[in-house]
Amino acid sequence: MKEEDALRVLKALLDREGAEWREECGWVRFRSKHGAALWEISCRTCGEEMLFYSRFPFRCGEVEEARRSCERLNRELVRGALFLTEEGTPVYRCEAELDDVYNAERRIASALRYSAQVIVYCWGRISGI
Repeated sequence: MKEEDALRVLKALLDREGAEWREECGWVRFRSKHGAALWEISCRTCGEEMLFYSRFPFRCGEVEEARRSCERLNRELVRGALFLTEEGTPVYRCEAELDDVYNAERRIASALRYSAQVIVYCWGRISGI
């Protein structure tokens, strides 16, 4: 699947969901919310994959404690991984394979849903905040 086609599928999906998104330097960015939790998701294509980075809106003061929390939580995840940026901000990364044009929308939607579930699950479980 061509990268521009994959981005078109993502944007159409976001439009149907009523998400306000913006495109910057090949990234599609938007915010997601669940209860009081609000975070930013950045997406881009890379070959036959779409990558999703869900960024928590806080930095961890105790970086080593937060890193251990991410390692512990990563053992519970089915796909993707949590990591800390150099500044100590937790980020969850996952991907959707786009090798099949007919399943691209379903795979993108699935990755977005799973990403949101991970953020909500991990929200209060990352130590060192």
